Amino acid sequence: MKKTVGVILKIVATALAVAAVVGAIVAFWDQIMDLIDTIVDKVEEKRANRCFEPEEFDDFADYDDSIM
Repeated sequence: MKKTVGVILKIVATALAVAAVVGAIVAFWDQIMDLIDTIVDKVEEKRANRCFEPEEFDDFADYDDSIM
């Protein structure tokens, strides 16, 4: 009997914990999405800066001036 009550209480506690997490996600969904958008924007900005470093094209600047 005690084992059955213990198992039922564990199931109820787990269900309440899951419900609390789902409730928090629903309540703060807009803030979570704003955070994700901010992170994605920062990653894209760093990726773009890494791909198009100004120092990378310094050698070509002299070449372009000599042609014209």
